[in-house]
Amino acid sequence: MLIANFFLNLKSSKMTVFFVILLAFIIIGAGYFLYNKVIVGQENNQAVEEVDLTFDPEGPYALLYPRRDGNALVLNIKRTASYDEIRYELAYNAEGVDRGAQGTINTKEKKGEYEQEILFGSCSTGGKCVFDKDVKNGTLTLHIRKGKQAYRMITQWNMQKPDIELGLLVSGDNHFSFKAKASAEDLALIKFTIINELTGAPKLPNDRIVLGKVYALNAPIAKTLPAGQVSIELVEDPAADSQIARFDEALGKWVEYETKIDGSKLSASPDQGGVFTVLTSKKD
Repeated sequence: MLIANFFLNLKSSKMTVFFVILLAFIIIGAGYFLYNKVIVGQENNQAVEEVDLTFDPEGPYALLYPRRDGNALVLNIKRTASYDEIRYELAYNAEGVDRGAQGTINTKEKKGEYEQEILFGSCSTGGKCVFDKDVKNGTLTLHIRKGKQAYRMITQWNMQKPDIELGLLVSGDNHFSFKAKASAEDLALIKFTIINELTGAPKLPNDRIVLGKVYALNAPIAKTLPAGQVSIELVEDPAADSQIARFDEALGKWVEYETKIDGSKLSASPDQGGVFTVLTSKKD
């Protein structure tokens, strides 16, 4: 009898140890689950809280190019190597109806720039496309993330037919204009242009800073706008040494033009379109 009780107590002790160990695993598992759900979840929620990036001369920026037929635009985002995620939202109006498109750019390759074509319309799996008509202007919103830092970049854009506008191309905020010096026949060959505001800028000269906004005036890829007159209106009168400048992609540097200053309005005569701004000397 004593021997039987001994084995029963031993078995009971083993069962108790087993249940204690099982309970410990359950508690640890529950703690791990709660940590990931609550603590890590809160950190992730904080990570997606976006900060508006209005302008950073050394930050990322987007150039927009119209497709030759006007049924799409090409989005070219620069200075992106350090970003983990890029999403875009395009909003525009077509024949009085609000339209839009959105998507994600694959950033796995960590490239310094990305290019994406965005349609003004939609295409079926069979390749049949329906395009929106009379698209003229809108906004592009970029959502970019770098680790736990998230930013939102919003840019206005204005698409125009240079021959219909008689060569006078104007930005969405009406503070930038370009009057092309070409015939309507020559302008008709360009088909479309887009002006958009930039949230960053190509590398600036060491002794110069941006005054006001940076604008990009682009024709379809492989097309070049003719020479013309650029006018930029600022919020306040600029310093006497301020000049309108265009970034020359081929040379990789800013080219400054002889500039006429009339109050807060500046004008110059560049030889083509591109990225424009007003540059002025750094203050000591």
